[in-house]
Amino acid sequence: MTSKQPQKKGHSSAASSKHATHTAELDRMNSKLERLGAQRKALRKAINQFGEDFDAKTWSDAFDSSDADDINRVFMVTGGYLALVNNTAEAIKAGTELIGLQPKPSLGLSGILDAIRVDGGFTDQQAKTFIELYRTRNRLQHASPDMQADELHTQVRLLLNHLPRFVKSYIAWLAMHGIQV
Repeated sequence: MTSKQPQKKGHSSAASSKHATHTAELDRMNSKLERLGAQRKALRKAINQFGEDFDAKTWSDAFDSSDADDINRVFMVTGGYLALVNNTAEAIKAGTELIGLQPKPSLGLSGILDAIRVDGGFTDQQAKTFIELYRTRNRLQHASPDMQADELHTQVRLLLNHLPRFVKSYIAWLAMHGIQV
């Protein structure tokens, strides 16, 4: 009987550790998801500097400008875009870990999105659109010289329009797996 006690204690410790990891991952995911609303609002505020309807000409002029104030206004938009996409991607990664979904690591975020799509979490179009947004994020993050003002203008609008439905689908998918956000 005494030989079983240490085993039970070790098992209990492992279960406790697993629960703590699960709780930490859930907290990390929730904090990412909670920030999205404020970050989306901040990005909308940043694009309003380019006209109430995010005027393409005003944006393009500032994007190509060498004026420090214009550069800072553009940075507010690109920084907001990066924050939204990064936090969404991190929340998605955390959720797949919580659920135990194991896509091929070599496929990166595209593989994760496809695995969630196959599991009923996203539509084909939602997954495809977020991959597109994430690729733009990669180019922005690495200061790609081929990034054009009109392309980024389109991507910012796409992100703001796409994100609410995408996150809603993601949260529903988590709930389907017993994860409440």
